[in-house]
Formats: sequence, structure tokens, C-alpha cells
Amino acid sequence: MARTDGADMVPVTALGVGDSPRLRGLDLAHVQLLAENTDGLPPLLVQRSTMRVVDGRHRLAAARLNGTRQLPVRWFDGSDTEAFVAAVRLNSGRGLPLAGVERSAAAARILISHAHRSDRWIASVCGVAPRTVAALRRRPTGDGQQLDMRTGRDGRCRPLSAEAGRRIATAIMRQQPEASLRTVARQAGISVGTALDVRRRLADEDGTASPGPARGTGPAPAAEAPAIRPALIKEQLDRLVRDPSLRYSSQGRALLRLASATLAFTEQAETIAGATAGHSRESLHLVAEACAQGWARFGSYVAPDADTTV
Repeated sequence: MARTDGADMVPVTALGVGDSPRLRGLDLAHVQLLAENTDGLPPLLVQRSTMRVVDGRHRLAAARLNGTRQLPVRWFDGSDTEAFVAAVRLNSGRGLPLAGVERSAAAARILISHAHRSDRWIASVCGVAPRTVAALRRRPTGDGQQLDMRTGRDGRCRPLSAEAGRRIATAIMRQQPEASLRTVARQAGISVGTALDVRRRLADEDGTASPGPARGTGPAPAAEAPAIRPALIKEQLDRLVRDPSLRYSSQGRALLRLASATLAFTEQAETIAGATAGHSRESLHLVAEACAQGWARFGSYVAPDADTTV
């Protein structure tokens, strides 16, 4: 029997208890609370092939406590390992929250069944920090298995180490100096940020301008400014933060916040770029270019020899 919300009504006696990330079993107090407040409870998620509950063990126990004959269910079509992942994801985001030790245990288990998945993906499923998953991944498991590729949250496979991709990118740039960074990154399986770093290193090694599109096809690129030591930047920013002319004006405080946020972002720009979905990269590229141009114009306005009336 189907309901108007798309859920099917299934006899309680036909449902079994599935695999759960909860290490402590049922919380009887929560079962009692659900039994006393049955209105508005969502349908159970049930694995169709086994009739086992993926999400809703406490609701099932409350129904049995009340003597309920039927419950609304939605169907899950997937393997047992996929059902466990679904159970962890749903229990991490609603209802009775998983304890920290349960989330970590779930992450360790998913690392075994989904070792090809990235730390961020597993962390998003379990509700833990990516560094927690990374620490679990480093623990010895006894099988000695290591994967060269991992699948991120956007579904794209990326190499565990960018070194092989860097070598491929280097070969592409030497053979096709006119190739765009995006083309090189796609062919080498690396991020655009990594491709840019490879191009800069090549330019340093060759003692030439950065390889890029053939000359004559557009305006000549501006000469790249020499890299500034991060320690020097931090020192200068600290000095600006203490500057009363900036601290005690609304525009000055806004400028300091923006500068601090930008510098914090640039320190992890490559990591963030690697985690972005493919469909959004073109728009992000345009936005990043506009932001860079805006900062460059601002830099020209505040240069020591600039006309302050600009």
C-alpha cells in the first residue's frame, strides 16, 4: 500500500534490524520518547533486498512498543556496505546524534570498504574532520594496501600524490608550450593550481618567461612579480593591524579583514581548488581573475610612488 508522500506501508513484522553505526545499541529513553510522540515521524529507510532497516531502528522499536502493525518505509537499493554508509550519513545529520567515538569507528570501517574515497568525502559522511580520517588512514591495517587514486566528493578521481601528475604536466608544457593551464591540468590529472606551479618552476629552470599561449595572440602578459616571503607578509600585516588610522575607521577595519581573509585563503588555495566541482571551475576562474585584478589595481593606488589623489 502506497501513501501520498511516496512511502509504502509495510507490516512491522516483516522488518528486520540492519547494520548500525551505534555501538551502544538502542537508547531506551529515546525509544520511549518516540513512542509517546509518533506524529510527524519520517518513514523508515529499508534495504529492499533484505527488508532490514537502514535508518530508523529507534522508530521501529517505538512502533513495536506501541503495538503498531504497519509503518511507512522508503526503499534503499544498494549493497550492505552502501547501506552502512547511508545509515552513517543519516544518523550523523538528524535524529539522535552519533557519539564521537561512534563517528570515528564508522569512519574507520568505511575506510576499509571505501578506501578509494577521499578523506573529505568520508569525513562528510561521518561528521568528523578530514584530519581525523587522515589519522585513521595512517594506522597500520596489516594488509599493506595503498591506492594511487582517490575519488573526491565531486566524483572525480585524483592521484594520491601529485608527483606523477607534475611529471606529465612538465612533459606536456615542454611539448605544447601554447597549452592552457586548464588543458594541462585535465590531461595530467592535477589541479589548475598545481599546473600553474609546474609552469612557474619550468620558467625558473629555463630562465625564461613562463611558458604559455603563443605570443602575438593577445596582449603580452605582465611580468610576474618576485615571490614575497610569507614571514615578511605576516610582519607587514601585523604592523597594519596595529595602525590606528586603519583600526579606528570603518573602511580601515574592513580592509584589514579583507586582507587577512585573502592571505588565509591563498595559503590553502591549491587544496581548495582541488576540491571544487568541475562544473563550477569556469565561473570560479572568472571570479578569481576579477578579484586578482581588483587587488592589483588597489596595489597600484597605494604604491609608494602613486598619486594619492586617485
